[in-house]
Amino acid sequence: MTRFLSQLLLLSTVVSISSIAMADDAATLLTDMAKKISSTNTFSVTLLIRYDALQESGQFIEFSERREMILRRPEGLRVDVRHSDGDEGGLVINSNTITQFNLSEAVYSQLDRSGNVDAGIRYAVAKLGIRFPLARLLVTSLPEEMAKRVTRVDFVESVQLGDVPLEHIAAVGPEVDSQFWIREDKLPARIVLTYKNSPGQPRFSADFIDWNLAPELGPETFQYVAPPGAERIPVLIRNTPSDGGIAQ
Repeated sequence: MTRFLSQLLLLSTVVSISSIAMADDAATLLTDMAKKISSTNTFSVTLLIRYDALQESGQFIEFSERREMILRRPEGLRVDVRHSDGDEGGLVINSNTITQFNLSEAVYSQLDRSGNVDAGIRYAVAKLGIRFPLARLLVTSLPEEMAKRVTRVDFVESVQLGDVPLEHIAAVGPEVDSQFWIREDKLPARIVLTYKNSPGQPRFSADFIDWNLAPELGPETFQYVAPPGAERIPVLIRNTPSDGGIAQ
């Protein structure tokens, strides 16, 4: 019996050490992902986004959108969006202006504001109230922002989706729990957020496709030219849920 208890104690100790090691590996994966994105000065990527929206009836309805993003630090950012209801628009930030536009309604808003793309993103979200899913992924302070909002990271599993091997990790935060599927090159393939302090714990997810770290950019990429007949109006705010946490 004594020998059995000793073996059981040894096994539990090994499992505990293994769990700690896996948690350390998971935290390293998350940090490496944040550093990879924040240190990459130019990239383009497409996001396939889904999010829950709480209805007056108490039921959650899932909506979706497609976002094509092009970033070049420190000069500019362009985001083109197509919502599930067919509404099309986007956002352009450069060193001189912040422009939000809606092609479906032929309107746009433009604010003169100098600064780099980091400052433009922060201003668009915090001051203008523009809904911008996963905005913090695009600022150079991402590693620090992540550290503020994550209290624990766990390794889930190694997975194979198609031809791409991924590491699946889960992170816990005071307001938002997160899951990340990370590629071998440290870029995210999928992110899922759960707003555990919100009624019904709604979820937000984004699949990342077509990562390109050397996109071809023209001089017009970060310049907005209003189409004929477009009307300039005050800042546009689309009435869809805020993404909070890491999402915003």
